[in-house]
Amino acid sequence: MKKAKEGYYTIIKDPIQQEDLTIINIYVLNTGAPRFIKQVIFELQEDLDSYTIIVGDFNTLLKSLNRSLRQKSHKEILDLNSTLDQIDPIDTYRILHSTTTE
Repeated sequence: MKKAKEGYYTIIKDPIQQEDLTIINIYVLNTGAPRFIKQVIFELQEDLDSYTIIVGDFNTLLKSLNRSLRQKSHKEILDLNSTLDQIDPIDTYRILHSTTTE
């Protein structure tokens, strides 16, 4: 487990059916969340592949569908979204609930 003032993450690597599976669990406090998530992705960049599962509580709103109209996106969130676009993650909640704002 690696801790920081913004949160922590753990990484588990284990072979499953002859493939190396990596599970990364991230918990982030509300303050500094986008910066911390980007830092974790940068630190673990060499471990990220199609057999990587990232789970956890990001405590940040990444997409406009997740935001109320009063909240505005700011540079850190836009920067984090740019980083996430590079690794092309699949948001399973958003796939299953594409129109909900919860």
